[in-house]
Amino acid sequence: MKTTLAAQLPQHQILARIVWMRTIAVIGQVLVVMAAYFWIDIPLPLLPLLAVIAALAIFNILTRWRMRHASPAGEAELFFQLFIDITALSALLYLSGGATNPFVSFYLPALAVAATIFPWRLAFVLTLYAFAGYSLLTYVYLPLHIHDHDKAMGYHLAGMWVNFAVSSLLITWFVTRMSATLRERDAQLALAREQHLQNERIVGLGAQAATVAHEMGTPLATVAVIAGELRLEAERNLALAPYSDDLATIEMQIAACKTALDHMGGSNRVDTSQEALPVNLSAWLRTFSDQWRLRHPAIKFQVSAPDDDVQTRHARAIAQILSTLLDNAAQALANQASAEIHLSREPATSPDIAVIHVSDNGPGIAADKLKKCGYEPVESGSGGKGIGLMLAFANARQMHATLTLSSTVGVGTVAKLRLTA
Repeated sequence: MKTTLAAQLPQHQILARIVWMRTIAVIGQVLVVMAAYFWIDIPLPLLPLLAVIAALAIFNILTRWRMRHASPAGEAELFFQLFIDITALSALLYLSGGATNPFVSFYLPALAVAATIFPWRLAFVLTLYAFAGYSLLTYVYLPLHIHDHDKAMGYHLAGMWVNFAVSSLLITWFVTRMSATLRERDAQLALAREQHLQNERIVGLGAQAATVAHEMGTPLATVAVIAGELRLEAERNLALAPYSDDLATIEMQIAACKTALDHMGGSNRVDTSQEALPVNLSAWLRTFSDQWRLRHPAIKFQVSAPDDDVQTRHARAIAQILSTLLDNAAQALANQASAEIHLSREPATSPDIAVIHVSDNGPGIAADKLKKCGYEPVESGSGGKGIGLMLAFANARQMHATLTLSSTVGVGTVAKLRLTA
């Protein structure tokens, strides 16, 4: 079954457009009636005409009040809205010359709206209703008595000109606004589909990571035991004594790998009690930086985190993001450049917005690869696949933060994590 425009668009958008069109119509009707009665001196039944216009205005106010409710406007309600508009127009035309009134073609804007938003059956019903009203008005109406017959044709032509101008403007406005809304909706759906595919890929990567963590646990524990025994043997054997420090470093690296694997294997079990506890972001960054230096002692690394009261509840997610960014920088730097973390606020927008900059002066990322980073696997010069960046972007989205990358080849790369403190 074909989906209609009324079913596709977010609630109340079409109803809001109809309310605005009716508001313009009511104002125009009042102006035309007053001009015809007081300026052109046409004897119109003023009170009945104003009563119909007032009833239509009250209906419009009630429609505005109804839009405050969360329930969406369905096709039946929208059909009733246009039915009332056509009925009110027929009543006004009956009181002001019927089919001889130059504004009789005001039926067309309502029919254009119906053709745009309804399936053909409902639109056809409204068209038949308007056609029946037009046909009846050719025989049943209150005639206009214009005393100056020489000016009657001029008045009629002027009314037809105004009618055409207003009708064309209303139709163009409504159709273009609906088209813009549809394009915006399609763009949002495309973005939602893209994020859904990315989330599915991230879930698959998480399951794969948990499996790998489980499979690597046993051999890594074996390596740790062997390294420990070798270190103990080096303490007793003078021939192995020069390697004692190296073996201790290996044990530290193995411990770091085991910790990372434990986090990877338990990444699906989030400790909400710890996640809810706020921490000072500046102090936490310094602690995190000291821990990261142990993994990459050869990299020149600076931290700029001024003393501040910025708090965050997403320390674990931020740690995962920063670890990925810094590890990528360390691999790209090849022990011959430097990296930096800088924490700042954005007082121009909100004092609760904190920004963490991670920058390096490495080789940079090519433009064709940069636009793919974080959204799909990307081959890097150091052998990476870009999976870590995809997880970092997913973590940023999960905590309602934004992560952006900018890079210049030969100059370096800057990552900016913008989050609500």
